[in-house]
Parts: sequence; structure tokens; C-alpha cells
Amino acid sequence: MSETEKLLINAQDLARRVFEAPSEKSVMDLFQELCAERDRMAWASEGRESATVH
Repeated sequence: MSETEKLLINAQDLARRVFEAPSEKSVMDLFQELCAERDRMAWASEGRESATVH
């Protein structure tokens, strides 16, 4: 299973715990946030303290 698939499954699980009947949009919004969080963690683990995103 790819990292993307794992993140999508995590987003679906989270949406089901938070919302009674989550919409596809809410799952995708959570998925995008999980992807961004993963990217931030990768950035931080490389020893970088801060960054400017353009």
C-alpha cells in the first residue's frame, strides 16, 4: 500500500470519527491537511527550523 493510500484511509477514518456522515469533500480536505502535515514533518526532520513558501 502506498503512502498516499495510507493517508487517504487515515483521512476517511478521521472523518468518520468526527462527522456523523462525512462528505467526500470533508474527507478530501482532511486528506490534503494530512499530506501537508506529512510534508511539514519531512521538512522539520531535515534539520530546518523555518521556511518561506512562495
